[in-house]
Amino acid sequence: MIPVLLVDDDTDMLDLMNLAFTESGSFEVTACLDARDAVEILKKQPIEVVISDYRMPVMNGGIFVRAARETGYKGLFIIYSGRGKDSLIDQARRDGADVYVPRSGDFIKEFSSIKTIIYNRAADLTTR
Repeated sequence: MIPVLLVDDDTDMLDLMNLAFTESGSFEVTACLDARDAVEILKKQPIEVVISDYRMPVMNGGIFVRAARETGYKGLFIIYSGRGKDSLIDQARRDGADVYVPRSGDFIKEFSSIKTIIYNRAADLTTR
């Protein structure tokens, strides 16, 4: 099981992601509505993958990725957001996000893409 931390301030989206990743049987899912709480989880739990929204109150995805990396988190960090390809997303990548997956509303396709990214990363790590 791959430990995944989902972070989104939208409860419906968080529930949808939680269901999609839990049902696959490959992921041990922890879900958070607040990036500040997520930072605390990263300090206490072994997490291999973070999937985070960008637009969140108090701590957006860019600030969150920096805070996550400052905890020593070295795992895969995916920004999954409806925010377009703009300078804020570019900054989040410079701050330590590994991948940006745009949210367009085709959740089945998007979750499939995210799972493929995770599986490919896991395969890369086992071949090293």
